[in-house]
Amino acid sequence: MNILNLKRAVVFTAFFLIGCSSDQSRINYALDTANQHGFTAEVIPAKFPIQIFYKNLKSKHAVFYLEGDGLVINIRGEVAQNPTPTDPMALKLASVDNRAISKIVINRPFHYTNRINADSRYWTTARYSPEVIQTIYDVIKICKSRFNFETIEIVAYSGGAAVALLLAPKFDNLTKITSFAGNLDHVNWTKYHKAQPLFESLDPLKNKAVLAKISQTHFVGESDDNTTVELAQIYKQKVGPNNITIVPVPSFSHDSNWPEIWQAQIKVEDKSKNY
Repeated sequence: MNILNLKRAVVFTAFFLIGCSSDQSRINYALDTANQHGFTAEVIPAKFPIQIFYKNLKSKHAVFYLEGDGLVINIRGEVAQNPTPTDPMALKLASVDNRAISKIVINRPFHYTNRINADSRYWTTARYSPEVIQTIYDVIKICKSRFNFETIEIVAYSGGAAVALLLAPKFDNLTKITSFAGNLDHVNWTKYHKAQPLFESLDPLKNKAVLAKISQTHFVGESDDNTTVELAQIYKQKVGPNNITIVPVPSFSHDSNWPEIWQAQIKVEDKSKNY
């Protein structure tokens, strides 16, 4: 695949660098943010290195926050050598969650690491590949063994929504999925953007029967020309309307202040739930 075609396939989820932002400065920003909000940082040595941030509140219920695709294309229009996000959105979403439950932020392979000579397929065409999804699943199992929770929910940002949907069939204790600016159907997403398919990635909609049974709420910015309201509504039509709610958010774009929306949503959630 040449660079031009690859760029077309991935450019819509890229966080473009503004000014000069080194790999280490992006890593330090996330680590500092985690520390400021009382999260512990740890790299789990699974098949791929996975950086997690967590607060173990020893609850029966836990929420997993899944990061987006990260920095796919750099400021020069080339495939990034390090996919660490410029803005740790999943961590910021977790930081406004004041519920007395365990919170674990799971980042994508090679995020917040200085791994040299990593295969860029794993943040481009293979970003949702079987090995990526299995690695994240393995990390969740490690957390379950360590923290002893019984049920989980998933909150995901951008491409993290695709990961959430691919993980869903692996769990019988998943209570709900919430996403913000989520890529819910990357096959249709690449068609919409006239981009090359993510041909090394799994298709979440191969498991429509399972997804139809899971409670889902997807917040989408009305000004988001990346993961659009229209794409989210098509996903809902494909999977089935019974358990899926699409919430358009006026004036929001792909990387708007989603933690503000999540914080407001948490406040209106059922207070009677016993976590």
